[in-house]
Amino acid sequence: MTPEEFRNSVLPEGRRLYALAFRYLNSREEAEDAVQEVMMKLWSERNGTGNYSSVAALCTTVTRNCCIDILRRRKRLRIGDLDEAEEFTAADADTGQRHDFSEAARLVSVIVSRMKEPGKSAVILRDIEGYSYEETAEAMGINITALRMLISRARKQIREEMERIYSHGTGKDKGTAR
Repeated sequence: MTPEEFRNSVLPEGRRLYALAFRYLNSREEAEDAVQEVMMKLWSERNGTGNYSSVAALCTTVTRNCCIDILRRRKRLRIGDLDEAEEFTAADADTGQRHDFSEAARLVSVIVSRMKEPGKSAVILRDIEGYSYEETAEAMGINITALRMLISRARKQIREEMERIYSHGTGKDKGTAR
């Protein structure tokens, strides 16, 4: 890949890659660092990009892997975020604002940030970033059937965690009728 091809095909992906990195890392600085690291890696390996059918899929894969590496280096759980989300939903339940969309989205974001791989990546790419099943499967290096199973399990995990948090906030037991 020539410098001109790199400028025209890889550099325009920067904003999208930043958004993806931010979804994984929940930190502006770390997302910026990740994208910079990804761009340097893509530049250094620019001649080996023939294995991917699209530059966007390659960029997504490298960004995803870079973010996973950063998360592994952190070696810390973000339990405080979930505890804060539980407290907020409990307070909202008392004031009748429990169904506020923006807070539900924030809670889902916290739950997804704590999920394990590869379900976390599947949900971020497919449900949050809006990639097609084909694009997501290619970026993750798996077949579509495996991807559908991952997404199904991840969505179930999110639903169960939401139910647990909301029932905890309202005093209901998990199995009670609504």
